[in-house]
Amino acid sequence: MLEWDGAFFGFPVARLSEALRERAGLAAALADARQRGVRLAYWSPEARESSASLARELAGTIAGTQLRYQRTFTPVGQEPAAPGVEIRRCDAPTPELESLATAAGVLSRFAVDPAMPPGTMQKMYALWLRRSFSGEMGDEVLAARDAAGPSGLVTLKYGVSEAEVGLLAVAPRARGAGAGRALMRAAALRLLSRGLLTSIVTTQGENRPACRLYEGCGYAPGPARLAVHFWL
Repeated sequence: MLEWDGAFFGFPVARLSEALRERAGLAAALADARQRGVRLAYWSPEARESSASLARELAGTIAGTQLRYQRTFTPVGQEPAAPGVEIRRCDAPTPELESLATAAGVLSRFAVDPAMPPGTMQKMYALWLRRSFSGEMGDEVLAARDAAGPSGLVTLKYGVSEAEVGLLAVAPRARGAGAGRALMRAAALRLLSRGLLTSIVTTQGENRPACRLYEGCGYAPGPARLAVHFWL
């Protein structure tokens, strides 16, 4: 069972093993989840046609693909601040930052799945931002600014040996002007200042602008995985 997801949705949510690849095993796992009262089960196998066919055969919803990017840095700082883009550390959420955060989720599986309760993605991403300030889902929030206000944001969660980029969003008016790359550079400087050399970030394979940004910043993707939801 997934405690956080269950509390958010108000009903039991579970994650199925990624190792399930045969129909009999996956069907048995779904039957067991249903018997335990689970209403939503996630499954994230590697993005293969065989897995997609199996998901469809068992009435699963394929809500896109997920890519986990990673970059390992050298101990010497190598990420100069981007000229012309002001980056600040934020201490509290604001309506402008919340609007940016929710815009980051338009291609997420919580937005794409038509069976999701209305407003799920917006509520989830707003909560993600707020809890990135509290330390529960993040440790630091950085924002880019221009004359009109916040033009982008990135949230960071620091671990023992690596940092995770959580939310990354750039306002439409600032896209193509270097705000996204500036935020990633600022994030790299923050993790390097803590002695961390590895950074990871997960995004939707369908979000090509985000994928291009991460790859342009030196991140390498792992195998693509399907985001499958089984409503029970």
